[in-house]
Amino acid sequence: MKYFCTVTLLLLLSTAAFSQKTAYINFQQLIAAMPETKQATDTLQKYQQELAKDGQYLVAEYTRKLQEYDSLGTKWTQQIKELKEKELQDAQASIQDYRQRMEEKLQLKDQQLLVPIMDKAKKALKAVATEKGYTLVIDNSKDEVLIGADADDLMTPVKAKLGLK
Repeated sequence: MKYFCTVTLLLLLSTAAFSQKTAYINFQQLIAAMPETKQATDTLQKYQQELAKDGQYLVAEYTRKLQEYDSLGTKWTQQIKELKEKELQDAQASIQDYRQRMEEKLQLKDQQLLVPIMDKAKKALKAVATEKGYTLVIDNSKDEVLIGADADDLMTPVKAKLGLK
């Protein structure tokens, strides 16, 4: 009897699992279609340009020191040469450090700008999936699902929910 109940329960659970309604959407394409994404991209580019201006000063300073070393290096004593070489190394290190900090700042800014956009898209997707009775939505933008059962594309209804064409 215990065996029969266990088998029956497993059959019911597996039937429920297979009766899920499945859909898919290219989430990256949805995000790219949103006007907020264009705004975020423009803002990020402006921010990157501002950061690059600050870095250009460091590069100009390094270039000036290098030119000075190349033109006057033969006239300097060994001690002065070593001091100037150290300055050049420090300037290179400053440039590398700045580039790393710039990349970190850009990534942080990118996240700050894109997270609200992604949340809005997910909210609309969830609303459409719930309205249409889908229990599973697959993101096919990364081509990770190679083979799957028939499913519905939710791109059009989610774009409509977001007011996109």
